[in-house]
Amino acid sequence: MATFYKGAGIGTHWHIHDSRRVGFTARAPETESTTAALIDHITKGTLNSPYISLTRSYAVAWDYAMRGGTQTPILGDPGYVYEIEIDSPLPLGLEILDPIKEVALNLPSPIGVDFEAGYPFYQHNGLPTFLLGVVSPGDMSHFRIGRQPQPPGPGLPCPPNLTPRLEALVNALRDAEILFHGSIPSYCVKERFEVVFS
Repeated sequence: MATFYKGAGIGTHWHIHDSRRVGFTARAPETESTTAALIDHITKGTLNSPYISLTRSYAVAWDYAMRGGTQTPILGDPGYVYEIEIDSPLPLGLEILDPIKEVALNLPSPIGVDFEAGYPFYQHNGLPTFLLGVVSPGDMSHFRIGRQPQPPGPGLPCPPNLTPRLEALVNALRDAEILFHGSIPSYCVKERFEVVFS
């Protein structure tokens, strides 16, 4: 049996709807599950997604419950962290996806690429600190902008490339994210913890 968590900030869908009674369902469960849809879900927070995002980390869920709503949770008006237990075999119609594996399986060869189609790699061309700006764009966005060292020559200095693939990989690692396609029944939701800013 595996334990997962979901943070629900004040005013969010799962704050208003108690998943202990209704379970979890994606906003657009009928949408086809594809790598492109998975990347969009992770990088853009796409609401019309076929996926349900859960995390293996209580701390990540707590952070989403604290910072992901319309206001900061306080005593008397808390955010929630749901604890979900899912066993094998999975409930009927439910599919589990590790986004790191799903994205990695669809990465192109680093030597057989088409530059006409854009920057196809997941590797970036910035300083090592560039990833800090990807991990925490709200606090460290300055690492994502500005001119980066380039080889000598006639080219123009430019900011580093951030592809959707790289952003999806980094965000999934940062959030200890696991995706589910289908519906998570209410009997899998074991707890709903109240969390407040202290």
